[in-house]
Amino acid sequence: MLKLKGALSVSILAASMGLAGCAAAAPVRFSTQLDRTGGIGPGDPVTHAGATIGRVTGVAPISGGDSEVGFEVDHSHAGEIRQDTIMVLSNDAGTPALDAFSTDAMSPAAPSGFPLDGASSQIELQLFLAARGPGSYGQMLADLLKPLNAPPPGPPSAADAQLQSLLTQLSQRTMAAAAASSPATQTQLEQMRREADGVIRQLRRNGKTEQADRLQQQVDATLSGVGAPPNTLTIPRHPASP
Repeated sequence: MLKLKGALSVSILAASMGLAGCAAAAPVRFSTQLDRTGGIGPGDPVTHAGATIGRVTGVAPISGGDSEVGFEVDHSHAGEIRQDTIMVLSNDAGTPALDAFSTDAMSPAAPSGFPLDGASSQIELQLFLAARGPGSYGQMLADLLKPLNAPPPGPPSAADAQLQSLLTQLSQRTMAAAAASSPATQTQLEQMRREADGVIRQLRRNGKTEQADRLQQQVDATLSGVGAPPNTLTIPRHPASP
């Protein structure tokens, strides 16, 4: 009888440990938002670095015509989802998928339920990176490549400011001329504006007002010349020195 009780206790303990192990290894759930879902739905893969790490669990409509996408990641891969991760809609293999794109290896791991930025295209991915501004990984790399002993840049001279203004206008007029002569280009510009609006809408919805404002300014500055006469340049005038 003593042996039977001992065996029973060991069995109960083993079962308890097994249940605890299963609970610890449960998939970790996250969510993201997309302005276009591309047909993605429950069961479609979540990938990272070319490997499948999870699956989509649900898609639901939200404000602005956008959708919230829930997904889960296998417990062994949960650490690959960082707080800066952008979930990018892809269709490379003919099946819609969410690909986890991370820009900063030092970003903290995202906790369960963390809402992640979601891009419906590679253009939107670049727009999210632009919205993050100087603190982005790309800017950090650029800073590291600068000479360590380089003096800090001073304020631009009047001539430098004038040249920069002319170059900006030239770029804008070139875009305007291309858009006027090529319907395809105009369509691309309109698509860029729509995708930028979707990213800005998502950022504002999630309380990232500073990033939304930064991106809005960049997009407005880039597209401000479109529709203006392509052959007109305004040369800024500087007040004469006393």
